[in-house]
Amino acid sequence: MKWKDIKKIDAHIHLLPSDKLEELKQYKNHPYQAASEEKYLKLMDEFNIEKALLMPMNDMYFYYNNPDETNEFFGKLQKRYNDRFIGFADILNTGAYFIEDTPLVLEKAIKEYKLKGLKIHPSNLNMDADDLKLVPVLRKAAELKIPVMIHSNPCRTGYNNNCAPDKINKMIKVFPDLDIITAHLGGMKYMDAISGCTFVDISYILPILVKLHGVEQTNRILRMFGTDKLIFGTDYPEGNLETYCDILDQMDFTVEEMEQIAYKNIIKILKI
Repeated sequence: MKWKDIKKIDAHIHLLPSDKLEELKQYKNHPYQAASEEKYLKLMDEFNIEKALLMPMNDMYFYYNNPDETNEFFGKLQKRYNDRFIGFADILNTGAYFIEDTPLVLEKAIKEYKLKGLKIHPSNLNMDADDLKLVPVLRKAAELKIPVMIHSNPCRTGYNNNCAPDKINKMIKVFPDLDIITAHLGGMKYMDAISGCTFVDISYILPILVKLHGVEQTNRILRMFGTDKLIFGTDYPEGNLETYCDILDQMDFTVEEMEQIAYKNIIKILKI
């Protein structure tokens, strides 16, 4: 079985609203110019992607300065394409009102726009992944029984270390009833992710690990997590489906393990 042919859910992609895509035309060869629903739908058919999870960035430049607008955009995409797209809710750092407002933003996203999870990007929120200000919104996610994906790619020292997996591990312990997905395998700190994380997606980081360590060692790293914790994702448009399939075809996963990674683990989390 080839990875291109096996049924998949791409659990980490970014699609932008049309007005934001229009703004990007001023930049030459910007990767997010490909972040349109039309382009990704063609890839879904070509690579046997049944569904894809829409991830916001907690960022007002790629999306909107009101997270409710972003959540409404994702909700409309879900409805328009009969749930081929599954949206995760956006939040923004609104300063002093973050603690009070953010749980309400999340609840509206889930109940009114029918989104299925929450995305937290600590670097873009300018707070640590274990910041106590996140407790109310994580408590609301637990109450709503939805999964939470947390960006974790601490590839620079200093400010970007706020999304390190050891910080996410603390929240996993505080909220044992939450399904928390650590994005990007925890980045270059994947050993910390192995030691404590519940689920991880392989988006963005897989080709980088192969470039650094080669396919065989990357295969070993993935197996250290266990196939019951790995989730297929690309971080489209920065991740390339052809590249992902080519890399994974060189690894030693059985068909049963491929199915776990490709869609079964995320289906279990989303309860769909």
